[in-house]
Amino acid sequence: MTDVLIVARSGRALAASAHQAGYRVHVLDCFADDDTTTVSNSIHQLQYHCEGFDKTDLVGQVKRLVSCYPEAILVVGTGFEQTPELLDSLATIMPVFSNSESIIHSLKDPVSLFKLLSCASINVPEIALTRPIEPDEWLVKKIAGIGGGHVQWLSRLKLDIGTDCYYQKYIPGIVLSAIFLAKETHAILIGINEQLQSEQFNEMPFLYKGVVKLNAIEEQHRQNVIEIITRITKKTRLVGLCGVDYVVAESGEIVVLEVNPRPPSSFELYDQQGALFDAHLACFGEGEVDYQFKQNNYSKGYAIYYAQQEIQISNKIVWPDWVKDKPSVGSTITEKFPVCTVHAKDKSVSNVKAVLQEQLNYIETIVMAEQHAA
Repeated sequence: MTDVLIVARSGRALAASAHQAGYRVHVLDCFADDDTTTVSNSIHQLQYHCEGFDKTDLVGQVKRLVSCYPEAILVVGTGFEQTPELLDSLATIMPVFSNSESIIHSLKDPVSLFKLLSCASINVPEIALTRPIEPDEWLVKKIAGIGGGHVQWLSRLKLDIGTDCYYQKYIPGIVLSAIFLAKETHAILIGINEQLQSEQFNEMPFLYKGVVKLNAIEEQHRQNVIEIITRITKKTRLVGLCGVDYVVAESGEIVVLEVNPRPPSSFELYDQQGALFDAHLACFGEGEVDYQFKQNNYSKGYAIYYAQQEIQISNKIVWPDWVKDKPSVGSTITEKFPVCTVHAKDKSVSNVKAVLQEQLNYIETIVMAEQHAA
């Protein structure tokens, strides 16, 4: 049985998939929540700051694990967007299943990304590095930012932005995402999701809430997405499970916003007994990747509950079965940080959305009741 090290800001989804696929799983992430602990042989909490993982801490912990499991491989998730050079440091220690630093840098740098996509005849939004004269309909985004909490309306900002940010023209429409397997010259579409936008905090209007798997996609739209991910894969030589975020504009055209060169957390909505984890690893091998996703008529989705204030997790909180990423008893969750995720399944996408909101409201009730009781 192969030992797998999972390194991610939140490693639960990857750990669960690797566990189902039959690997011995060792997780290094920032939360060490109860669900991740359940599917892992060992779990190790990482230091994380505004730019990503602490290099000394990360490299030190990986070296200690490799000394115990010298034949292990390492699979990465979120957390390397702003510091992809850390992957080179890890690659000197053990085999790393990840896209290269140069690929990640080219896809997370907005100027490089949109130039690359434009050259591939893929629609992109207008961007700028200097402040637009008319602020209306412009957004401010952090370069390589994740989670949407960093995105703001330019018209609401009084101060100049830093060099780690850029401006993007807002595109009205429906925000979707696609999950796919890439192998340098071809791509396999796994599924398409609708992205949900959180309304928990007025000062974070684009905070990522979660996704809902769409179970009915028009064939022309599907083919358009397949063409886009194939062009991106060929242009960048992408490998493994990846994702692309895009807007279906009011005109009907697809406008690509972001490419994620690592497994998106939403892949778990499509995973079947760890098959996607095996397929992800197979993309780095020599042979062809033969993966067939078994379609069904159900929609699935998850949503993130963020802390409304600093909260303490006690053993008196009884989490429902539809909650995942449950924080460990005794932990402290900082305001606006993720507490847990809620999950729902139904034949109707609209019903999934409604259930997810009801679940979020319930979690708010039980969590805040416990804070007041304390």
